[in-house]
Amino acid sequence: MGTVRNARVNQGGPKCAGIVGLGLIGGSFARCYAQAGVRVLAWDPDDDVMTAASMGTVAGELNDETLGECDIIVLACYPEACIEWLEAHARALADATDTEAIMGPVVIDTVGVKGIVCERAFELAREHGFYFVGAHPMAGTQFSGYAHSRADLFQGAPLVLVPPAVDDALKLELLGQVREMVRPLGFGKFSVTSAAEHDRVIA
Repeated sequence: MGTVRNARVNQGGPKCAGIVGLGLIGGSFARCYAQAGVRVLAWDPDDDVMTAASMGTVAGELNDETLGECDIIVLACYPEACIEWLEAHARALADATDTEAIMGPVVIDTVGVKGIVCERAFELAREHGFYFVGAHPMAGTQFSGYAHSRADLFQGAPLVLVPPAVDDALKLELLGQVREMVRPLGFGKFSVTSAAEHDRVIA
Protein backbone atom coordinates (compact mmCIF):
# COMPACT_ATOMS: atom_id res chain seq x y z
CA MET A 1 0.00 0.00 0.00
CA GLY A 2 2.76 2.41 -0.90
CA THR A 3 6.29 2.89 0.29
CA VAL A 4 6.97 2.02 3.91
CA ARG A 5 9.81 4.05 5.36
CA ASN A 6 9.95 2.69 8.88
CA ALA A 7 10.76 -0.76 10.21
CA ARG A 8 8.38 -3.14 11.94
CA VAL A 9 7.23 -0.99 14.78
CA ASN A 10 7.30 -3.49 17.64
CA GLN A 11 11.06 -4.03 17.50
CA GLY A 12 13.10 -1.92 19.90
CA GLY A 13 10.61 0.85 20.67
CA PRO A 14 9.90 4.01 18.68
CA LYS A 15 12.56 5.94 16.82
CA CYS A 16 10.17 8.72 15.80
CA ALA A 17 6.82 9.82 17.26
CA GLY A 18 4.23 12.18 15.80
CA ILE A 19 2.03 14.33 18.04
CA VAL A 20 -1.11 16.16 16.92
CA GLY A 21 -1.97 18.83 19.49
CA LEU A 22 0.53 20.17 22.02
CA GLY A 23 -1.65 20.84 25.01
CA LEU A 24 -1.09 19.29 28.43
CA ILE A 25 -1.37 15.69 27.23
CA GLY A 26 0.21 16.05 23.79
CA GLY A 27 2.95 18.25 25.17
CA SER A 28 3.71 15.69 27.87
CA PHE A 29 3.90 12.91 25.26
CA ALA A 30 6.29 15.09 23.26
CA ARG A 31 8.49 16.01 26.23
CA CYS A 32 8.72 12.43 27.46
CA TYR A 33 9.57 11.02 24.04
CA ALA A 34 12.18 13.71 23.45
CA GLN A 35 13.73 13.09 26.86
CA ALA A 36 13.96 9.38 25.98
CA GLY A 37 15.83 10.21 22.78
CA VAL A 38 12.89 9.64 20.44
CA ARG A 39 12.65 12.07 17.51
CA VAL A 40 9.41 14.05 17.81
CA LEU A 41 7.40 15.56 14.96
CA ALA A 42 4.35 17.60 15.87
CA TRP A 43 1.54 19.81 14.66
CA ASP A 44 -0.42 22.38 16.61
CA PRO A 45 -2.61 25.21 15.25
CA ASP A 46 -0.93 27.71 17.57
CA ASP A 47 2.32 28.97 16.01
CA ASP A 48 3.58 30.23 19.37
CA VAL A 49 3.17 26.78 20.88
CA MET A 50 5.03 25.20 17.95
CA THR A 51 7.83 27.74 18.39
CA ALA A 52 8.12 27.00 22.12
CA ALA A 53 8.03 23.24 21.53
CA SER A 54 10.77 23.49 18.89
CA MET A 55 13.19 24.60 21.58
CA GLY A 56 14.53 21.23 22.65
CA THR A 57 11.44 19.05 22.22
CA VAL A 58 10.00 18.99 18.69
CA ALA A 59 12.38 18.31 15.81
CA GLY A 60 10.04 19.18 12.95
CA GLU A 61 6.49 19.46 11.63
CA LEU A 62 4.15 16.48 11.32
CA ASN A 63 2.47 16.55 7.90
CA ASP A 64 1.69 14.30 4.92
CA GLU A 65 5.34 14.29 3.88
CA THR A 66 6.75 13.36 7.30
CA LEU A 67 4.13 11.17 8.97
CA GLY A 68 5.55 8.06 7.31
CA GLU A 69 8.72 8.55 9.35
CA CYS A 70 6.77 7.94 12.56
CA ASP A 71 6.37 4.65 14.41
CA ILE A 72 3.45 6.06 16.40
CA ILE A 73 1.16 9.06 15.91
CA VAL A 74 -0.69 10.43 18.95
CA LEU A 75 -3.87 12.44 18.43
CA ALA A 76 -3.97 14.64 21.54
CA CYS A 77 -6.78 17.05 20.76
CA TYR A 78 -10.56 17.38 21.00
CA PRO A 79 -12.66 14.56 19.48
CA GLU A 80 -13.77 16.55 16.43
CA ALA A 81 -10.20 17.67 15.75
CA CYS A 82 -8.95 14.08 15.98
CA ILE A 83 -11.48 12.96 13.40
CA GLU A 84 -10.79 15.94 11.13
CA TRP A 85 -7.05 15.23 11.20
CA LEU A 86 -7.58 11.56 10.36
CA GLU A 87 -9.94 12.41 7.51
CA ALA A 88 -7.45 14.91 6.09
CA HIS A 89 -4.46 12.56 6.35
CA ALA A 90 -6.04 9.13 5.75
CA ARG A 91 -4.53 8.80 2.29
CA ALA A 92 -1.02 9.68 3.49
CA LEU A 93 -1.38 7.20 6.38
CA ALA A 94 -2.42 4.51 3.90
CA ASP A 95 0.57 5.29 1.68
CA ALA A 96 2.89 4.86 4.69
CA THR A 97 1.34 1.54 5.75
CA ASP A 98 1.82 -2.03 4.59
CA THR A 99 -1.11 -3.97 6.05
CA GLU A 100 0.19 -7.34 4.89
CA ALA A 101 3.48 -6.98 6.74
CA ILE A 102 1.88 -5.02 9.61
CA MET A 103 4.28 -2.14 9.07
CA GLY A 104 3.77 1.58 9.27
CA PRO A 105 2.75 4.09 11.93
CA VAL A 106 0.14 3.02 14.45
CA VAL A 107 -2.24 5.87 15.37
CA ILE A 108 -3.70 6.31 18.84
CA ASP A 109 -5.81 9.04 20.42
CA THR A 110 -5.99 10.35 23.99
CA VAL A 111 -9.66 11.38 24.16
CA GLY A 112 -11.52 10.65 27.39
CA VAL A 113 -14.68 9.52 25.59
CA LYS A 114 -13.93 6.69 23.18
CA GLY A 115 -17.15 6.03 21.25
CA ILE A 116 -17.26 9.26 19.23
CA VAL A 117 -13.64 8.94 18.07
CA CYS A 118 -13.22 5.18 17.76
CA GLU A 119 -16.30 4.59 15.60
CA ARG A 120 -15.14 7.00 12.88
CA ALA A 121 -11.43 6.25 13.29
CA PHE A 122 -11.93 2.49 12.92
CA GLU A 123 -14.05 3.13 9.84
CA LEU A 124 -11.38 5.34 8.26
CA ALA A 125 -8.62 2.87 9.10
CA ARG A 126 -10.58 0.01 7.55
CA GLU A 127 -11.50 1.96 4.42
CA HIS A 128 -8.04 3.37 3.72
CA GLY A 129 -5.75 0.73 5.18
CA PHE A 130 -3.90 2.04 8.24
CA TYR A 131 -3.80 1.15 11.93
CA PHE A 132 -5.73 2.87 14.72
CA VAL A 133 -6.09 1.85 18.36
CA GLY A 134 -8.14 3.92 20.80
CA ALA A 135 -6.30 4.96 23.96
CA HIS A 136 -7.05 6.90 27.13
CA PRO A 137 -4.14 7.81 29.44
CA MET A 138 -5.58 8.18 32.94
CA ALA A 139 -3.42 11.13 33.93
CA GLY A 140 -3.62 14.90 34.09
CA THR A 141 -3.47 17.97 36.30
CA GLN A 142 -5.74 20.89 37.12
CA PHE A 143 -3.80 22.93 34.56
CA SER A 144 -3.92 22.86 30.78
CA GLY A 145 -1.70 23.89 27.89
CA TYR A 146 1.81 23.15 26.70
CA ALA A 147 3.39 25.32 29.40
CA HIS A 148 2.15 22.89 32.06
CA SER A 149 3.11 19.68 30.24
CA ARG A 150 5.65 17.41 31.95
CA ALA A 151 7.91 14.59 30.85
CA ASP A 152 6.90 12.53 33.90
CA LEU A 153 3.12 13.02 33.66
CA PHE A 154 2.40 9.37 32.78
CA GLN A 155 4.81 7.66 35.17
CA GLY A 156 2.86 4.83 36.83
CA ALA A 157 -0.45 5.94 35.32
CA PRO A 158 -2.96 3.49 33.78
CA LEU A 159 -3.51 3.40 30.01
CA VAL A 160 -6.79 2.07 28.64
CA LEU A 161 -6.66 0.62 25.11
CA VAL A 162 -9.56 0.06 22.72
CA PRO A 163 -8.53 -2.18 19.79
CA PRO A 164 -10.41 -2.42 16.49
CA ALA A 165 -12.73 -5.33 15.69
CA VAL A 166 -10.19 -7.45 13.81
CA ASP A 167 -9.07 -11.07 14.12
CA ASP A 168 -7.37 -12.02 17.37
CA ALA A 169 -3.89 -12.36 15.87
CA LEU A 170 -3.91 -8.84 14.44
CA LYS A 171 -5.54 -7.46 17.58
CA LEU A 172 -2.78 -8.91 19.76
CA GLU A 173 -0.14 -7.61 17.34
CA LEU A 174 -1.54 -4.08 17.44
CA LEU A 175 -1.90 -4.05 21.22
CA GLY A 176 1.69 -5.27 21.54
CA GLN A 177 2.88 -2.55 19.18
CA VAL A 178 1.12 0.20 21.11
CA ARG A 179 2.52 -1.04 24.42
CA GLU A 180 6.02 -1.05 22.95
CA MET A 181 5.57 2.36 21.36
CA VAL A 182 4.50 3.98 24.66
CA ARG A 183 7.08 2.16 26.79
CA PRO A 184 9.26 5.30 27.21
CA LEU A 185 6.36 7.09 28.90
CA GLY A 186 6.35 4.78 31.92
CA PHE A 187 2.69 3.79 32.12
CA GLY A 188 2.11 1.54 35.11
CA LYS A 189 -0.88 -0.55 34.01
CA PHE A 190 -2.60 -1.43 30.74
CA SER A 191 -6.21 -2.50 30.34
CA VAL A 192 -8.16 -3.46 27.23
CA THR A 193 -11.84 -2.80 26.72
CA SER A 194 -14.46 -1.77 24.17
CA ALA A 195 -15.38 1.83 23.47
CA ALA A 196 -18.90 1.29 24.83
CA GLU A 197 -17.68 -0.32 28.06
CA HIS A 198 -15.04 2.40 28.55
CA ASP A 199 -17.61 5.16 28.18
CA ARG A 200 -20.07 3.38 30.49
CA VAL A 201 -17.47 3.10 33.24
CA ILE A 202 -16.19 6.67 32.81
CA ALA A 203 -19.75 8.03 32.88
